[in-house]
Amino acid sequence: MTRRWTGVAIVLAAVVVSFVTAGHAQQPAATATTHAPVTKAQADRWLTELSNWGRWGKDDQLGALNLITPEKRRQAMALAKTGTVISLERKIVPSKAPEDTRADGKPHGVAYFDIRFKTFPPGDPRGNDGFSSDIQESHVHGGMTHLDALCHESANGKLYNGFPLETVSQEIGCTKLALDNVREGIVTRGILIDMTRLKSPVHRAPGTRVYVDDLEAWEKQTGLKVSSGDALFVYNPAPGGAQPAGPAAGFDLSVVPWMKARGVAVTSNVMGIAEDRHADHKLVLVALGTYLLDGVALEGLAETAARLNRWEFMLVVAPLQVPGSTGSIVNPLAMF
Repeated sequence: MTRRWTGVAIVLAAVVVSFVTAGHAQQPAATATTHAPVTKAQADRWLTELSNWGRWGKDDQLGALNLITPEKRRQAMALAKTGTVISLERKIVPSKAPEDTRADGKPHGVAYFDIRFKTFPPGDPRGNDGFSSDIQESHVHGGMTHLDALCHESANGKLYNGFPLETVSQEIGCTKLALDNVREGIVTRGILIDMTRLKSPVHRAPGTRVYVDDLEAWEKQTGLKVSSGDALFVYNPAPGGAQPAGPAAGFDLSVVPWMKARGVAVTSNVMGIAEDRHADHKLVLVALGTYLLDGVALEGLAETAARLNRWEFMLVVAPLQVPGSTGSIVNPLAMF
């Protein structure tokens, strides 16, 4: 009798182990934490709660670039070890100005880049025989890789640091916060968050919003820590391998308080919300005074960072010093 029950017990134990093992094998992969969407009311509160107005004086026009100290630049320069340089600029595709712009010569929110060429014929009255030249005309916002000036966006009639929107003249542009304030350009440490290589127990669909828990998981994985004066980028391409032209793979707006706390000076592709598609620019440019690099191409950067197993680099951005400009086409360079 004892042997019979012992045999039964062994069989039952085996069945239980088999059931538990099979059940475990069928468990679905952990899914990403559910994040409540940022509301317009919350974003509006953050305009005040996260404000850097007055932090560097009432007349400050550099915003978060004040966080890029000589020490931060030296830290960045020390990262350029191999001589590898990667451009973050999208290739410009020439296009004609929209009808509205051709009619009045003013911008109408449609990006374009028109370039017209001429080779001067023999007998040119200015002596430029055989000389080739071109005229370039563009509206950079919404299209090409460019750096936004802090005067590019306003909230409740105010620009960054409380300057009134009226300081933007319809004739001469931004009399405050224009890009000609960035005379030395931007030289700082860049950090790439590559969501395609994040080893995380949760599943985040490619090409979707990126949250604070993703950033901190990446910090833990790489041993890096985003710090004051850094430029922060995220690579999270949609299926098919190409970075979307729009904001489908960017930072969720809920990351902005974290950026403020960490002292991010430059970033890219922060997403707006359905209730306010300009909430990203309002919070980043107007409240924080953090500079936005719009339209960057990160494929080459991600490939190089993975090959070198290095996710920090020296970033150099040199906008044109055009008086009154709200933005400038740039070719950001990442140096390893």
